[in-house]
Amino acid sequence: MTTSQTYSRPERLLQIASWGIAVAFALFLNMLGSLVIRDMAFAPRGGPPTLERYADTRADAALRATQRELQREQGALTDKADAFATARNRAQQEYNQAKESFRNWIATRSATGDASRNPDVLARTRQLDALQTAVAGWQRQQDQIADQLDALRKRQDDVSAQLSQSQAQAERRYEQASRRYELVVFAWRLAFTLPILALAVWLFVRYRKVRYWPFVHGFGMFALTAFFVELVPYLPSFGGYVRVTVGIVLTVFAGIYMLRAFQRYVERKREEMRRSQRERAQAIGYEKAIAAYQKKLCPSCDKPWSLGGDGATFCIHCGLRLFEQCAGCGTRNFAFFPFCSGCGASVKHAEDGGALASGAKRDAAGG
Repeated sequence: MTTSQTYSRPERLLQIASWGIAVAFALFLNMLGSLVIRDMAFAPRGGPPTLERYADTRADAALRATQRELQREQGALTDKADAFATARNRAQQEYNQAKESFRNWIATRSATGDASRNPDVLARTRQLDALQTAVAGWQRQQDQIADQLDALRKRQDDVSAQLSQSQAQAERRYEQASRRYELVVFAWRLAFTLPILALAVWLFVRYRKVRYWPFVHGFGMFALTAFFVELVPYLPSFGGYVRVTVGIVLTVFAGIYMLRAFQRYVERKREEMRRSQRERAQAIGYEKAIAAYQKKLCPSCDKPWSLGGDGATFCIHCGLRLFEQCAGCGTRNFAFFPFCSGCGASVKHAEDGGALASGAKRDAAGG
């Protein structure tokens, strides 16, 4: 980051725009990825299994036809049973009325002689017997219909049990096929997202600092979202283990990568500390030096030089000369400033005859 407002403002705007491009690129890739992951449910040949595919349609159709026929017979028998019940009730009512009339007639009649041999009494008795016989006849027919209905219901129960068993077998076959299909689709989705995640990691490690880094970061955000977010609704029962395992592997990889990077940084700093001040100073770029100055850090060892006081000339940690006095006006300048802040003259290092300042001027001119 430069110290000039003219350069820092466009740089910040470019940084914001670059991250905007990265986020937009990731969003559009996520939209595309979610569509692809969703439509992979239809990728295997034949598409998702359906219950009808595993049902014995011919046997089920025959059983349902039998059910309909039995229901029709049951309706006809029920109608007959209702008619017989109505007829029996009427016959019973007629018998009861005749019996009551006969009882009243006997009670009020003044008979002489043997009443059992009286012709009127015998006629009334035969009439009652006939009515009672009619009631018994209707009752027998009603009982026969009831027996037929019981047998019909047993047949209906048997047919319903056979149909339920057939449907249960079809459901078991359907569930087994659905589980197999779910595993196949999950394998397809895993084969789609896992290589993308691996590619994103490789691109981030190799090309995260190139000119087109927003696309690398955007692709990385897309890969992480696709694997750890978009894939979640489609995970099978054991899919969580896969996701967590991959997360652990990525965490271990990131941790090892960061530790190795830090170890390389420490080794590089140790190697730099073995060099002379001239070599270390010439190896420091202008942008790095100015950024370190703004943070009051030594650009060589990255430690705070301000611990030695604001008037310190050398870094108290590595001994690098950090400040020079202008030969023309005596102004105290940061050794990596290309020009004096007091008079504008070139800053010359006392030990190397201006090597630091001329290197800084080249960096500033190149920037």
